[in-house]
Formats: sequence, structure tokens, C-alpha cells
Amino acid sequence: MLKIPRQYWEATSQKIAWGHWFAFFNIVCAILIGSRYAFIADWPNTLIGKIYFFLNILGHFSFIVFALYLLILFPLSFLIKNPYSLRAVGVVLSTLGLTLLLLDTEIFNRFHLHLSFLVWDILINPDNGDLARNWERFFVPMPLIFLIVMLFSRWSWDKLRSLERKKWIRKAAYGLMFCFIASHLLYAWADAYFYRPITVQKANLPLSYPMTARTFLEKNQLLNRDTYLDRIANSGRADAPYLDYPKQPLRYADNPADKKTPNILLINISGLRHDAITPADMPSLAAFAANSLDFKNNYSGGNNPNMALVSLFYGLNANYFDSLLNQREQSVWIERMQQLDYQFGLFVTAPFKSPLYNRALFQQQALNFNGLNQQSTQQWLAWHRQQNQQTWFSYLQYDLLGAMAAFTKQDPEAQQQYYRLQLQEIDRQLRQIMAELSPDELAKTVVVITADQGYSYQPQNNRDNNYFGRDRIQVPLLIALPNQVPQQIEHISSQMDIVPTLMQQLFQVQNPQRDYSQGHNLLNSTNDDWVFVANQRWNVVVADDGTQYQIDSQGEYREYDAQYQQVNSEKPPLALFLQMFNRDRNFLD
Repeated sequence: MLKIPRQYWEATSQKIAWGHWFAFFNIVCAILIGSRYAFIADWPNTLIGKIYFFLNILGHFSFIVFALYLLILFPLSFLIKNPYSLRAVGVVLSTLGLTLLLLDTEIFNRFHLHLSFLVWDILINPDNGDLARNWERFFVPMPLIFLIVMLFSRWSWDKLRSLERKKWIRKAAYGLMFCFIASHLLYAWADAYFYRPITVQKANLPLSYPMTARTFLEKNQLLNRDTYLDRIANSGRADAPYLDYPKQPLRYADNPADKKTPNILLINISGLRHDAITPADMPSLAAFAANSLDFKNNYSGGNNPNMALVSLFYGLNANYFDSLLNQREQSVWIERMQQLDYQFGLFVTAPFKSPLYNRALFQQQALNFNGLNQQSTQQWLAWHRQQNQQTWFSYLQYDLLGAMAAFTKQDPEAQQQYYRLQLQEIDRQLRQIMAELSPDELAKTVVVITADQGYSYQPQNNRDNNYFGRDRIQVPLLIALPNQVPQQIEHISSQMDIVPTLMQQLFQVQNPQRDYSQGHNLLNSTNDDWVFVANQRWNVVVADDGTQYQIDSQGEYREYDAQYQQVNSEKPPLALFLQMFNRDRNFLD
């Protein structure tokens, strides 16, 4: 039997003891650098939330650093005989780790993202030379970090015998272990009971995956799954970030005494495809399109009706959906109309009632919810005849998706024929609406007709929430403004552009649009040549030619051509993603 020399075990034991102290030093350094996240992320406004933050930052960085020590430096203690070589490896790894952590704090400050391969590519992208040089300054402290770590490595090795006699280190280790366990237990409780001051901190720290215990709580009858899912559906995810919306109080120019703000009629035809408005199937709508601003290359802000409402009414992307529900945040557009005493008429036909309506958008208004499009039209006609000379805002949502969901035949030709029949029925409803508006009233009414999403003839795609084909997200947008010359506009546009257009053209808001929207004024010719579509997982950049660049929350990247065929792409459009990240995170608190 091979006998290992005693000197080997003594030397190895000495290296392991040094490694423990070196790991503890790095834990302290990581906590000090990581404390910067406290000044970047949402600072909790409750005592329990503050306690969780400190427990989390102490427990998380101690676990990460010690885990890296166990995975890398501890095995090397047995393999590298020379203690100087081992310490050199430890110093290099520590310097790299602490520098990357420092860099991650700045990335989180800029984009509310953590360091990933894609973000790294964006930072060093030669197409963004100024940006790359800006980030290079965060590597300037590397020599200083290296010197401090090297000095501690040498000092702790020389003082190892006296350090091993310190009794407080064991208590510190137990304390950090307690912080790690307590932070995960606290998060599991907060996740189950929707305690947002804790759950909103989920993504504050890098490599953070807090524990949830829903299955355990359900088995022990401490959590009702149906109640929990219903609360998510109606209140949004508990870990949704806080919003800073609008970023500044809005200021408005005074309207002349003789100038009255116009009526506004917004018609949302859920399921209307961008290619569906034809004289054969929708003669009334086609005639309206010929006398309005017709945006031929327009996209919804989300790939399902629920998410698309965020872009339609807020001018924000769908990533803000849960935050808006959580905070019950009202649209600045709706708020302004309430301030001006607009009369509201709200009529929705849809297979489901979005929680965004009553919880956030129309908290103070009566919402009429119908099962048939004809009912919504009749209610609108009755409501309109009672308005007299009052300025009004009306929202009409017609439903094509529900009717198509009831059609079970899989034959594509039969499906398209049935869809055309539904279009014709919607057009009959629109004809009644337009006939109700006299020429004098139309002259002082803004009419917007659009769709939250189009209908896809592919049943499997229609059920896939990660499907962003043009048949679903490219939707019509028709706007009739008083005294506006009809025009067909080919430049790419988005539902997010509606709010800033109306806020500037009708209400004379003086703030820059970045204070309250992520869109642009549709009447401004200097807008971007791309738009942003999203859901709770995917962020999608759609270029003017229909090309799509998709990235999910984990950094997975995909590219599609204008026909929604996936193509190989070795190099993502990094400059474009940088613009998207900046715009996407603009309203995070």
C-alpha cells in the first residue's frame, strides 16, 4: 500500500488553511464592492425588505466566493505542490473576479442587466469605439486590486499560525451561513405571499437564484395554487421591478380659449391582420384608410393582446406589464383626458377581460364588457347620442380572435374563408359607427383604428406565446386627424408611437417624449428605423425590412428574416441591442 509522506499532508493542510483565510478576504472584498448594488437597485421601503437586502448581500457573496474556492482553489491545493504557485493562481483569479464584479455593478447601473457573453460583446464591440473606451476605465483599478490581493496573500501566509488561533473566524463563518439560509427562506416566504419589497430584489445581484418553496407549501396546505395563480394573473408577477413613470411631472402649454381639444375615438380590432383591409372584405374600413394616415409598416408592442395594451395606452413595451399591474399605474394619456374632463365611453368585446383595464388603465371609469361585437356597437351608439356638446374619449375593442378560436376546422382554405366572413361582420359594425359621426363632428374628432395583434392561420403558432411572426405582430394603424392630408406611410412604426403623437399633437405636452414614453411622434420624419416588440421572456428588435433580432432574458439570441425563417447569425447587431437595452430600461426606478 502506497504511503503518502507526512510532510505532504502538513504542506497540503497549510495550503488549505491559507485558502480558507484567502477565501474569507475575498468574501469581504466582494461584499464591499457588491454593496454598490444598494445604491443602484430599488431600496426597500420596509424594515423586512431592508433586513432581507443585508442578509442577501452577505449570504450571497459569501456563498459564491466560497463555492468558487471549493471548485477551483481547494482541488489545486492538492495538485500544486509549490505554495507560491498556488498563491499566485489565487491572486490572479481573485483579481479577475473582483474586477468583473466591479464591472458588473456598472453594467447593472446602466442597463439593469448583469454581465453576460452578449453584454460583454456589446462592451468591446469595435463598432462602438467610444463605448468600449468608456468601459476600459473599469479595468484601471486592476493593478491596485492585484496589489492589495497579493499583499494579503503574502501577509496571511506569513501570519498563518497566528491567524489559525483566531476564534472569531468560526463565528463569522456561521454568521455568513445563517445569512445565506435566512435570505433564501425569507424569499421563499415572500414569493408565496406576494411580499414585493423582497421579491422585487430577485435580480439585484449577479448569479442570484433565490429559493422558492411553492410545491412544499402546497403539499402542506399552506398555499392554495389556484389562488396564487389567480393573483399573478390579476396583479402581475411579484418580482416585477418598480417603475419611475413618468420620469418627470408633465407640463402642458395652455390651449387658446377658442381652441377646444378634439374628441378621440380609439378602435382596437383584436386579430385584424395587416393585410386584411381590402375593398372586397372591408369596404368601409378601406374607405376610411384612403382618407387617413395609413401606416403600412406598423407593429404591435407585444405578441398577445394583454401585453399589447401596454404599448397602445402607455407607449411602453410589454416588459412593463407586470409592474403596471402591481403599482396600479395609470397612463399619462388617460390621466390627462381626465384632467380635461373628457367623457369616457369604454366598450370591450373580448374572450377575456384584461386585468390592465380595471386595475390600472380605467380605475375611475365604467367599463362595458360584452360577449358580442354587435352588443358593443349598440351600446356605443346609445352612449354617443347622450354626449351632446361634451368632449369625449371612446374606446371600442372588437374581437376577431374569439370567433376564430371557435372555428375548429384545420383546413387552411376553410379557415381563411371563415376569417373573411368575420372581417365582413366587423366592417358592418364599423359602418354603423362612422355613419353615426356627422361631418361636423368628424371635423373635431381624432379617429384611431388599429389592432393589438393579428391573427395567425397556423393554430400551433397561435398558441405559442414565443411566436413573433409578422402575421401576429404586424398590425394596421390608421389615424384620421382634423385637417390632416391623407397619406400612406411606409416608414416602420409602432403602437408605442401613438401616445407620444397624441400627447404632442393634441395636448401640447412640453416634456421630451422620453419622460413618458418609449415611442416617437409619428409625424416626425427622424424616427428610428427599428421598433421594439416584447413579452415577459423575449425582447425583439424588428428592422425596417422585417428582419428580426430576438434575445431572451437568459441571453439566448435568434435571428429571423422577413418571412420569419430562422437564419444563422454569428454576430448579433450589437449596436442595435445597446440602443434597445437603453430604451427598454428607461423607466425602471
